[in-house]
Amino acid sequence: MNIKYKLISAFFKQKSKLECHNVLVTTNFYYKNLSENNKNIFRIRTLIFIWTTNFNSEPQFSLNNKMKIIISSAFVQITFGLKINTLDKFNNIFITPRSYSYKNNKTLFDGDVNLYTKKINMSWPAIEKGFKIPDDAMNLSIHEFGHCLIFENSTRSYLSKIFKEKNFDQWKKQAEYKFQKIKLNKNKVLRDYAGTNLIEFFSVSLEAFFEKPEYFEKNEPKLYLSMVKLLKQDPRKKLNPIIKSISDI
Repeated sequence: MNIKYKLISAFFKQKSKLECHNVLVTTNFYYKNLSENNKNIFRIRTLIFIWTTNFNSEPQFSLNNKMKIIISSAFVQITFGLKINTLDKFNNIFITPRSYSYKNNKTLFDGDVNLYTKKINMSWPAIEKGFKIPDDAMNLSIHEFGHCLIFENSTRSYLSKIFKEKNFDQWKKQAEYKFQKIKLNKNKVLRDYAGTNLIEFFSVSLEAFFEKPEYFEKNEPKLYLSMVKLLKQDPRKKLNPIIKSISDI
């Protein structure tokens, strides 16, 4: 573990770190396969995210530490190769006990990112299902955090961008091409919902990137490589997915 996370680790109680490990090793497939050093870093980053995020739920629904750890692990998983530990704008997460709807709208939602309130809303049953089935390319938490990264990246100054501009442009070029394939029903890696718009395309791609990396790379190698460069990690390398240089790809 590098010096930065060793120093931060000292601020968290051993009990909290042990609880975090016990939850993650039984619920997060990505974490379970990491090397011990990477597990240590992942735990600290998960605790940092929890500490800097406001979690809330309906009064009658009990939101416990295990739930917070599971939800936070999705953010850490996505950003494990990046230098971002927290969200600046979307740091309020509201968990519901079931699917929900908005006033004057009968549509039921399992999750959404509200640009007006800067709040992430998710239903717990859908969150839990996303982690119980780790290889179906469907994970609500990863999906919604994907939206947050796109929205925050677009509002940050050049020097504080989440993604390197060059890498984001390369991904976008691939995404726009594959987006058209989906509209023509010529894609078999990403589910049809990716054809809604490029923001949804990114989040659906994230789900497949982490839950079906080998299948993704085999069938859409250029898009997969663009995501490896964008996120600076390759989930196929389970022990140490982080990409430090182009030679690691």
